[in-house]
Amino acid sequence: MMISYEEALARILRHARPLSSVRVRLEDALGCYLAESIRAREPVPLFDQSAMDGFGVRASDVAEARADSPARLRVAGMVRAGDDARGMLRRGTAVRIFTGAKIPPGVQAVVVQEYCEETGGEVLVRESVPDGKNIRRKGEEIRRGARVLSAGARITPPVIGLLATLGFSTFLVHRKPRVTLLVTGNELVALGKPLRPGRIRDSNSHALAAALKDTGIQEVSVRRVKDDEALLRQALMAALQDSDFVITSGGVSVGEYDLVKDAAVSAGVRTVFWKVAVKPGMPNYFGVWKRGRGRGKGVGKAAGKSAALGRTLLFGLPGNPVSALVSYHQFVRLALLKMSGQRAPGRFVFPAALEKDVSKKAGRAEFVRGVVRVNNGALCVVPTDQQGSHMLSGLASANCLIHLASDATFVEHGRQVPVELLSWEMHGE
Repeated sequence: MMISYEEALARILRHARPLSSVRVRLEDALGCYLAESIRAREPVPLFDQSAMDGFGVRASDVAEARADSPARLRVAGMVRAGDDARGMLRRGTAVRIFTGAKIPPGVQAVVVQEYCEETGGEVLVRESVPDGKNIRRKGEEIRRGARVLSAGARITPPVIGLLATLGFSTFLVHRKPRVTLLVTGNELVALGKPLRPGRIRDSNSHALAAALKDTGIQEVSVRRVKDDEALLRQALMAALQDSDFVITSGGVSVGEYDLVKDAAVSAGVRTVFWKVAVKPGMPNYFGVWKRGRGRGKGVGKAAGKSAALGRTLLFGLPGNPVSALVSYHQFVRLALLKMSGQRAPGRFVFPAALEKDVSKKAGRAEFVRGVVRVNNGALCVVPTDQQGSHMLSGLASANCLIHLASDATFVEHGRQVPVELLSWEMHGE
């Protein structure tokens, strides 16, 4: 029985659990998810420091300073970023200071250099400043001991910078899933090999491997498997033992050579669902393999490399290229992100005005490939040409998916429709 898109996604995410933690170096952590909360070992800023280039002064010495009546102060020294500022600033004097430099004792404020004129060992200050002006106080951004990052936070370039600021060279992150990709089909030919009549080039292994890389998955093993029950079962059993996540492409429908579901069950995989009421991608299969369930030789033995929780998730994607990629985007990617440590993986969905009438059959939610853009200050979206599930050109020119409800049959232009950005398009212009 087919289930809805929402129910399928909910079941997948219930079974996708963050993997065990590993300690990584700062330079290797980009794109990972924290497995621990980070608390500041020291305050930020570490000391009172100047926020501007200018002159450090006592506020009372410049209280009456004006553009036409400057305060005249003796320059007592200079403090650059990195200097250890010492010595009390006395009344009637100022110190030349630069952005990021430590505030010397006695300095109450910094006058920016645009309001100062240095001449003959003195400085004319043409602005009054209150106590604390242009000074970054110790700990004003982060107090010592404060939690600055929660477990589950994604490590981005700014997070890398923050961790370096706080002195963290290593920390715990969730391990990323090890993935095996099994692409099935007697008709598939590897690139560079001659095409015989009736054969086609294998695009799914390349497209899905690229999608995995785009998701941040680094350990991917790709295998092509013929439509042979024994060979498929053997490949599937090995993949289940060695991986956290197994993805198959093709062989999940109801034809004579659609062998993935039966091979999975034979290998001890518990079926969670088969067939989702979506287009493209109706014949999707999802199951869970737990160590010890296997019935074949080698299945159920500790494999050393197998998932830390003793389970492997199996996703059987359709063989049509568009169906495979759209299904990956809508289902597999979110599960992989959660296993990588993202606490609540979600989708970037927003409304846009439809620029063209769209018709569909009732009964299945539909993901129409489209291009979203700004037109006269408003978000608009238009479906691409070539909407067939075998037509990669339509998906290649799209930057989004238009969500159409299962009960919809006709949506007229001008209506607001939910639009979801394709993840690989978020890296573009």
